[in-house]
Amino acid sequence: MKPFKLLFIFIVLSPLMHFAQMDVKWNKNLPNDILWQEVTALGNLIVNTKEGLIGLDPETGTNVWSYRAFGNLDRAAFEELPNSPFFTITTNNTLHMIDQFSGKEVFNSENAGLQSIASYYLLYNTNAIVVAGTDQNGEPLMVSVNMSDAKQSWSMNEKFGRIVAINELGNQEVLIVTLFNNYKLNANTGTIIWKNANSKESAQIDAMGKLGALMKKAAENLTKDQDFQLQFYKPEEGNVFYLGSQQESQSGMTTSSSANTVNYTNSYNAYNIYDGSLVWDKELVANGALGHLSFLTAGLLVLPDDGNRTKINLFDYQTREGLWGKKGRGLTIKGGVYDYLDSGNGILLVSRTENKDFLNFLDPVAGAITFDKPVKVDGTVVGIVPLDKAILYITTESMNILDPTTGTLKWNKSIQTSPELTAEHNGKIYAYDQKEGLVKVIDMASETVNDLSSVALSFQGKESPKRIEIIQDGIFIYSDQNVAKYGFDGALQFQQYYEAPKDSGWKRALLYATSIRAAYVGASSYYISGALAAAQNDIRQENAVAGELVNEISDAYGDLGNTASSYAVNAFKQANARKKATKIGRDFMFVMSKKEKDIVLLKVSKITGNVEGEINLGKDREPIYALDDITGQVYYRKTDKELTSYQAR
Repeated sequence: MKPFKLLFIFIVLSPLMHFAQMDVKWNKNLPNDILWQEVTALGNLIVNTKEGLIGLDPETGTNVWSYRAFGNLDRAAFEELPNSPFFTITTNNTLHMIDQFSGKEVFNSENAGLQSIASYYLLYNTNAIVVAGTDQNGEPLMVSVNMSDAKQSWSMNEKFGRIVAINELGNQEVLIVTLFNNYKLNANTGTIIWKNANSKESAQIDAMGKLGALMKKAAENLTKDQDFQLQFYKPEEGNVFYLGSQQESQSGMTTSSSANTVNYTNSYNAYNIYDGSLVWDKELVANGALGHLSFLTAGLLVLPDDGNRTKINLFDYQTREGLWGKKGRGLTIKGGVYDYLDSGNGILLVSRTENKDFLNFLDPVAGAITFDKPVKVDGTVVGIVPLDKAILYITTESMNILDPTTGTLKWNKSIQTSPELTAEHNGKIYAYDQKEGLVKVIDMASETVNDLSSVALSFQGKESPKRIEIIQDGIFIYSDQNVAKYGFDGALQFQQYYEAPKDSGWKRALLYATSIRAAYVGASSYYISGALAAAQNDIRQENAVAGELVNEISDAYGDLGNTASSYAVNAFKQANARKKATKIGRDFMFVMSKKEKDIVLLKVSKITGNVEGEINLGKDREPIYALDDITGQVYYRKTDKELTSYQAR
């Protein structure tokens, strides 16, 4: 490897002004060659060498923990688990689950007697990891181990079949939902409190004895590789839980050239949580794909997704009787419902057909749609913000304000934008209009929109603006290689372009790090789902697992904060601290560029648009570096055995 050179760049704007350097925070020599390193979503630094897997303290570079057994590990064997403080290592058909903070192994499939694993579940309230699979003889086996010490609490050979979900109920009880039966278990002992068929059809199959068992096995095999749609619902009040399932069927060909049409129905059953018995004598069935379920005082609101025309309805909790529409058959709306917002005085319904999206407003007291006709919108709705007397919505393509009383849009012309190109500041939302190339400013109190900028923005390198951010003295807009800033007076203060390296592989670690940061920022934003979707889509193009990880950051660790497990609490504290760090704001960003024949990682000022420092990454075809875009630390393999951490401030 070519000797590493750290270049400090001083960019002089005037004889009295200079910029800070990219500081070396620590340097560490390892006894063996470094193969790869990773910064987790929680900020922990993990390094693999030819002799072991090591957890390093990001602040000092000192060893926190190490595993000699995991040396010379293929990167694909390491996987960070979304919604958890754990990662997994898979070696020789054995799954190891490890706490990234302490390096402690919390689960080992070989020690648990599992030859194969079908699924595993992290139960933070009961401090347990439940894993289902088969034993050495191919028989079904479920085990539960304690997160704190990895000791096995219990095991059982119950033939659960395909497990759809495991849910914690409180009181150290766990609900297991399978394809044919529901179980309630004591989480500490594994004792089955009750087991019941989850439908009358399942009960009939159980009554058929060995023939029924064969039928179940055949059904299990048929659905083995299918994404089975079954959803668990538990209202905060009451002693009933619900399961919703989706079935699909194909209609015949209508013409000689048309393909089969897939139709969906969604069915719901209600169960007594104390004994698992069915509450209804028949299941509740609605047309359409499995959608949203809302528990209103007057009844159960079912919002399916039925393509072009959907029937929504309110059903009596006891009788399943439909309460809305002619003869209780429900209300027809255009498109299938994929989102909704309870605004207090009504429910905004977001629906879609094959090529259009619509807004409707539901009066749940009157059981009526208040709009004369649905409001057509451009793009998929990803963010909704209740205003004083209106509702601001943002889609993947546009933004506007809806008057829920009249069903009209506030502005004649929607702003052509997206969630990641908007930012809120002091009661105003700044949005970049992709069609006009201008920054718009929306006053949320007056609901008015005006042009902030008068000069259209055009980025180089065939790039378009990717994100917008409010900083101390203006509106910062950027893409991977372009940066620009407008003052609050609308003046364009600077615009800079930094040429990209030809090999996109250089940018993967940077893309992952910036997407993690975007996810934490999005978790605090007005448009949570939209901001996270943007980050998820960016990183998923390079790494599907990382994309899922980004997608789950916002609500995952919020849930962990309410649990009893020490692991969950530690993860929540770390995630919360990182989320707070993104709120403070930062006056620089990282850009990957090239300098002559070398690749450089630049620290670019958001205040001036100029370079404040750089790290020369040389000409390596496979760059060994990792980046934490929340703390501003860069970890670079300086030589085969040497790791250096740089701190951008």
